[in-house]
Amino acid sequence: MTQQLRPIDLTAPGFRGLNLQQRQALIGERWAARASNCTLDSAGRIASRKGWSDQTATPITGTPAVKTLFEQVGENGTRTFICAWDGGIGTGITNPEGNDVSGAVTDTSGHWNFQNFNDKVIGFQDGQKPIVRTSGNFATVVESSGTAPTIADNVGVCTYGRVWGLDSDKQTFKYSALLDETDWGGAGAGSIDVSNIWTLGTDQVTALIGFNGFFLAFGHNHIIVFEDTTGTTLGVNPANFVVKDVYEGIGVPNQNCIQRLGEADLIFIGKNGVQTLSRVVQEKSAEIHTLSRFVHTAMLSDLNQIADFNEISTVVDPTLGIFLVTFQDQAHTWVYHYTRPFRVEDTNEVHFPVTDWNLATYSWLYDTGNKRLLLGKAGVVGLYGSADNDDGTSYQMEFESPWLTFDEDLANIVKMLKQLGVIVFIQAATNMTVRWAFDFEPSFQTKTLNFSATTADEWGTAEWNLSEWSGLASLRIRKFPARGKGQYIKLSVIVTVQSEIALQQLEVLAKLGRYA
Repeated sequence: MTQQLRPIDLTAPGFRGLNLQQRQALIGERWAARASNCTLDSAGRIASRKGWSDQTATPITGTPAVKTLFEQVGENGTRTFICAWDGGIGTGITNPEGNDVSGAVTDTSGHWNFQNFNDKVIGFQDGQKPIVRTSGNFATVVESSGTAPTIADNVGVCTYGRVWGLDSDKQTFKYSALLDETDWGGAGAGSIDVSNIWTLGTDQVTALIGFNGFFLAFGHNHIIVFEDTTGTTLGVNPANFVVKDVYEGIGVPNQNCIQRLGEADLIFIGKNGVQTLSRVVQEKSAEIHTLSRFVHTAMLSDLNQIADFNEISTVVDPTLGIFLVTFQDQAHTWVYHYTRPFRVEDTNEVHFPVTDWNLATYSWLYDTGNKRLLLGKAGVVGLYGSADNDDGTSYQMEFESPWLTFDEDLANIVKMLKQLGVIVFIQAATNMTVRWAFDFEPSFQTKTLNFSATTADEWGTAEWNLSEWSGLASLRIRKFPARGKGQYIKLSVIVTVQSEIALQQLEVLAKLGRYA
């Protein structure tokens, strides 16, 4: 074969996110074999995540983990932030301990499931009756009638005008009278025992949620769908519940693992990985695929190592378009970019790109009033996206491609590398390490590129009349001589983040050699 130079451009490499299941296969530049501390920016490019900054002026004494964050919303629209830790429940962010509202309730565990209800907030915690707060301190619910449930595993929900709580047997959930958290024995109150509904043997209720006119009871291996078949002007009446459906082999470990995805879906993580309720319903009679298919083994490894399911924290940020699943024990967060769906050609399945962060938090909260993402850390509450480091600690962004053959006509040809290049959007002075390897060998060759600070806009003006970046960024190009040869090439970029950086294109210039 006549040797010739061949330029090969990889535009927006890794835009489909991680594919850890097939990362040793030849899957193309659309995937990433590593996307650590990466996100997808508004143009769909692999980019660095943001950092967080401490928002607590007076840290909690002893810096205990802030395990629960919640936004109490009053009927008049007022918002009060509530955070909990081992030994306290406080309001506000700047000095939660100085605004302790735990009152006489037991607060030795910071794991709470808080819910807004009738201009109040109700708290559920394992081994306790529900607690309630309008303003001032929390207090344990005092029954006017009947007996409130002694909550199991923090499972409870406030929906359809009632308080619902899982009792200690983990099979029975009780519900209060309409708009009255104290009435558990009067008209409209009652209980439902699901022990005779399970279809795959014994199970336990792990979560309760109201959704789209239905009431859902999740177990480890089931989802039971209840429906009020009569319908009333007062909404759902549990006295008229019938079992509409039971989904088998699907469930969640606990209440923390479910989030609302927009107005028409639920997204959750369980033993099968990450799934959405709409997909479960649609594919009930077929093999149900999971959104975590391409990171399945690694993600379930995180899940299976969890000693306490309360250490799983999830959140949906509709502003950033991401669903986060954090495993505190592993100091690891999986990021599902649900506004960037793609369809897999061989199965026609729809998936979300996935990246991962080493940003581990004890709790998350999407602040709906200010459209921002808060996180619980040791003794403080942080704000995500407010810094280019993690409260003063730098972190690395790393992208790594799968093994590449490039174009189909080059698959069986040895490539002799002559030049590599990167095109990035960047703002601050930054050092970037570019790495490359050949033919499944673990060792990399490296080159460090130095980028100076820039004062230019990305497009000369703000893109679409809005600033895409929090600062000014510009398109930067670097090319350098590179050596080595092989049939297959892997490329990698590592950056210690100084400010936002996005990977627009990787460029390869190779001389084509013999057939391999």
